[in-house]
Parts: sequence; structure tokens; C-alpha cells
Amino acid sequence: MNIFAKVMKKSFVNNRMLAGDILRGKWLLDSRSAPKMLEAARAFLRRELVNGTNTEPIRLTFQALDGQEQTVPSGEDANLTQPFVLIVPLQGTLTQYDNCFGTATMEVVDILEQYRTDENVIGFILDINSPGGAVNAVMPLVNEIKKIQADGKPIIAHCDFAASAAYWIASQTDAIIMDNILSEVGSIGVCATVIDDREDKATGEKRLTIYAPQSVDKNKAYRDALDGKFETMEKELSETAVVFQESVKAGRPKLKAEAEGVLSGAVFTTAKAIELNMADGTGDLASCVEIVAIRASRF
Repeated sequence: MNIFAKVMKKSFVNNRMLAGDILRGKWLLDSRSAPKMLEAARAFLRRELVNGTNTEPIRLTFQALDGQEQTVPSGEDANLTQPFVLIVPLQGTLTQYDNCFGTATMEVVDILEQYRTDENVIGFILDINSPGGAVNAVMPLVNEIKKIQADGKPIIAHCDFAASAAYWIASQTDAIIMDNILSEVGSIGVCATVIDDREDKATGEKRLTIYAPQSVDKNKAYRDALDGKFETMEKELSETAVVFQESVKAGRPKLKAEAEGVLSGAVFTTAKAIELNMADGTGDLASCVEIVAIRASRF
């Protein structure tokens, strides 16, 4: 089997889960990226590949304090003989398993778990350029971040664009470093798009779903939304929004949560994000490596 076939097999092994997330799951996405995501989602459901489809393994960068660097695909072993900082990219739309839209967070969890106890890895950088993603993609990675912190190793976020679910993840790290003055973070909010797929446009056939009288609440939010009644879905989204907000506030205890837009979905560029304590500073990846090294008491 060639490497492309291996990657494709790995990428789509959970495509049923992703299809279910697309059709019925909750998503935390910056609104500017949602239309492109919707196009990709429709193509995925048609079993098509589209421009921007990611079929490559995550590439890991191991940066040594003396400047030595190793870059290896996930799943391959690095030759670590001295202290390194591991840089893991979180790019594109975040999903729990399949990475055809961007990054599969369970793959990132596996990577962090693999190197969490490696004595030659002194800390971690999540290099984030993401509009967010699926709600169920967040907590597995947040839980792994907490394991790393419990082990006493530093983990920070380097952000060019970290919105919605991506910012939720970044907010749980030890520090958020913005890449440049036009970098953006935020979009702490929850919304939903419902696609009425009850009619096959090619055949004109309509799908009818019958529920048992004992199951009146099954898929109620989705069914009500199709009928123009949004109260049930609004309640579900509100519950997710509260968890999102409280998690960010816990991860960023100095956050100016009362400031306009902070917890209601606004996005902020670097200077304002730092002023609001949504981020801690500005710097490139080399600066982030130094920060991790200092926090790991290597300088």
C-alpha cells in the first residue's frame, strides 16, 4: 500500500462519525468561514474531494534550544537526543476524527499523549490558524492539555487566527501568543445552521420520518427548526454557549469578560485582544520556543 493510500485510509476511517456531525452535530465556527465549510461539508456527503481537502498527516516540528530542528509526519518516530519543544499545528476546521477539513483533534491528542512523558520533549506549542470546528472536537484536546499541565510541562498557543472552538482550546493553555499585529482571536459564541435535506432534488422523493409516541423529544430541536420553531434549538445552543464561556473564563482568569463583545462572539485583533486579556503577547514561533524553554526552566 502506498503512503497516499495509507493516509486516505486513516483519514476516512471515521467518515460515518463526521457525516453524522455534519448533519446533526453542533459546530463552533467563525461566521466568515462557515459558508466555505458548508460547501466542503456538502462535497464530503457526496463523497467528493474538494479544493483544500486535507489528506496529509500532521507534520510535527521538534525545535531544539540550540536551533536544531526536526520535522516528521505524525506516526513516525523522531530521533530525540536532546531537549526539544514540540510544535503541533492546528490548522483549518477542527473535527474530532476525520481530518479532511483541517485537523482531527483526536490525532493531535494521540501525538501529545505519545510525547507527554518523553524526557526529551520539554514542552509544547499549539500553532493555531483555525476558524473553529465541531463541538465534540474540543474536550478531548482540552483534557489532554490538562494532563500535560498536571505533569508540569508547559504548553502554550501561538495564534494567527483562533476563533470559536479553536480559541476555546487556546484559552486552556498556559499562554496565548499572537503571531502579528493583525492576528485575530475570539468568536466566543454559538450558532447553528440547519439544512433541510428532506427532499431529494434529483428524484423529487421526500423522506418521511415516523417517531414513536413515546419518543416525542427525539431530534426535537432539529425537527422544530425545520418547521421554523427555534426555541428548542436555542435552548440547546445556550447550554453549549454557557459551558464555552465558563471554560474560557476559567482558562483565562484575568479575562475582561464584561467588556463589550468578549463573550458574545466578537473577534479582536492583537492589540485589543491583549488589552482584554484574551492573549498575553505577540511573537513568532521562535519567541514561543523561548517562552516554553523559560517556563520549563531551561534558560
